[in-house]
Amino acid sequence: MSAPGVKLLSSTLVIRNAFTRLPFRFGAVTMEAAATGILQLEVEFADKSRSTGVASDILAYKWFDKDPAKTPADNVADLLRALRVARDIYQQMPAATPYDLWNVAHKEIERAVLALGLNRLIASFASSMLERAVIDAVGRHLGLSFDQMLRKNALGLRPETIFPAIRFTDILAALPDRPATQIALRHTVGMLDPLTDAQLDGDSPDDGLPVSLESYIRTDELGYLKIKLGGDQPADIARLGEIADVVKALGRPIQVTLDGNEQYQSIDDFAAVIDDIRAIPALDALYQSILFIEQPLHRDVAMNAPISTAAKAAIGRPLLIDEADGWTTAFSDAINLGYEGVSHKNCKGVYRSLLNAALADQRNKADGHVHYFQSAEDLTDLAVVPLQADLAMIASLGIPHVERNGHHYFVGLVHLPAAEQAGALLHHGDLYENVGGLARLRIARGNLEIGSLQVPGFGVVDHPDLTDAIAEADWRFSMLETKP
Repeated sequence: MSAPGVKLLSSTLVIRNAFTRLPFRFGAVTMEAAATGILQLEVEFADKSRSTGVASDILAYKWFDKDPAKTPADNVADLLRALRVARDIYQQMPAATPYDLWNVAHKEIERAVLALGLNRLIASFASSMLERAVIDAVGRHLGLSFDQMLRKNALGLRPETIFPAIRFTDILAALPDRPATQIALRHTVGMLDPLTDAQLDGDSPDDGLPVSLESYIRTDELGYLKIKLGGDQPADIARLGEIADVVKALGRPIQVTLDGNEQYQSIDDFAAVIDDIRAIPALDALYQSILFIEQPLHRDVAMNAPISTAAKAAIGRPLLIDEADGWTTAFSDAINLGYEGVSHKNCKGVYRSLLNAALADQRNKADGHVHYFQSAEDLTDLAVVPLQADLAMIASLGIPHVERNGHHYFVGLVHLPAAEQAGALLHHGDLYENVGGLARLRIARGNLEIGSLQVPGFGVVDHPDLTDAIAEADWRFSMLETKP
């Protein structure tokens, strides 16, 4: 079908605050509260009909920009500045198909955001929020789910504008025959997380949800873990040993990914760490279970030079870029340096991940061997809009397991108004459940059921109530410093 022309009429940004049940340490920062931005767009079509679309994400500090000179409040302010830039650029755009809107606007957004002294990953985030809200509005207008829009090309995808050798049919060829209705959960083991029930103390939450890694594996019957490294080799190796003991006591196999968190400046230094891990007999089973290793090098150096054959042999597992994936062709550039994977995150861009899927598939076919891939990672996605839009995208990409941690560090859906919690349970009862009055993510034998996400728009039936949120102009970072 032909893609409709779309013109942005207006946009609104509001913010909600959420407070953790457990502190979450990643890299050099510990998160105990977060602000979620909710962007609503009203768009107009050629026949003058209108539709509303929504996108939402945590305004994550110390991930998009890890400059130690900037505070978490600075980071959030930068994200909001970039969003204002993106909204203004889309407002000035003439009517175009959703893809063509993005293809012109994301370049303008990047130029304008870089001119503010901000980075390309922040520009990608701002662009992706507008991109997703437009997709949602178009799907609601056409009565099509994201997957249906994708397969009918109702978004007007023209991948040859980025990669001349890739066509729309190549994107379709890279996707499964139908969207997934189930996906395995890959549980994040944060650097502060207790590993056993014996490590729990009086500060541990008593809310009926698992807390330790041991209890998560037991309760949710997990088959996948993501383990974060801190860059302190003795501490990392000791913690890996403890995790290996927990997994061994389980008595069944669990597959693992490692997240290097940009903690290393040299691939040879990181290779030496992995070489040391491989030399420890007690860690052999854990090493053998590693599927891939995510972003060990800092983004400033990750793409500076090819990965040597010696380093690849010492590491022995595929390397994936995440924070280094700051521009549309970054995965293609990374492949040429020896990386094999790239993370999908909606916050980096929907069209980018579709292009990357086609690129990986095309390169695998040319090589006659499947080794280029996308993983599904999580920037602490919370229900409803951020989580469900990301899962709807992953369902279409056919990625078999996804890192999730929002449900671990935050308390169910309590960050949402009661009406939105009820709506999530009503319309997406496969994904959520009510246990003792607490609406929460439903995990069954290590899996998430996601069939209910195939609804008009981008994975969500009910839009958030913008009146039950804080206007952007009224929000202050200090609101995150005092838990209500």
